[in-house]
Amino acid sequence: MSKELETQIEDSLFKEKVLSFYKKNKILIIIFLALIILTPISLQTYFYLEDKKNEQLISEYLKAEMLLNNDKVSAIKILNKLKNQSNETVKTLSVLKLLNIYINDNQLQKAISEINNQQDSFGEEFYKDLLNIKMVILKFDQITENEILKLLKIKNNKNFNLIKSKLLYDFYIKSGQKDKAKQVLLEK
Repeated sequence: MSKELETQIEDSLFKEKVLSFYKKNKILIIIFLALIILTPISLQTYFYLEDKKNEQLISEYLKAEMLLNNDKVSAIKILNKLKNQSNETVKTLSVLKLLNIYINDNQLQKAISEINNQQDSFGEEFYKDLLNIKMVILKFDQITENEILKLLKIKNNKNFNLIKSKLLYDFYIKSGQKDKAKQVLLEK
């Protein structure tokens, strides 16, 4: 019987401790449970809203693409708006489409200005390299050696190394520096 009484006392003490813990930490427990429940819901809502925003941006880009044939001014306005968005893909597509429009309209200075304006807005090195290559191609006839070396920055394990090497090779051949052209070929 004493064992039974002991068990009852232990159970009663345990219940009192749990109840006491709950009373002392009631607010913390409720907050913790609310966080456990609300965090996944909030994350799902955030991802849903981001997807909707990205869909809207892509829809705007496609609208600009379709307007290019009929209303180029409106298309350029839309592309200019999209190039300032946080979505890297839409931003890149918009900038490259604007560059193509300017190049096709023979507005090379506007294209060069656009590249200069966008140079630091891209986070990934891939896009920066792409813009630098486009800049070299646009300025190829009047570019200096220092400028082309600065823009191309040929490094190991970097994007577009073959294209960069070929552009540098062509520059040296064009400017009559055959020794440097051979050196470029040997380095790749």
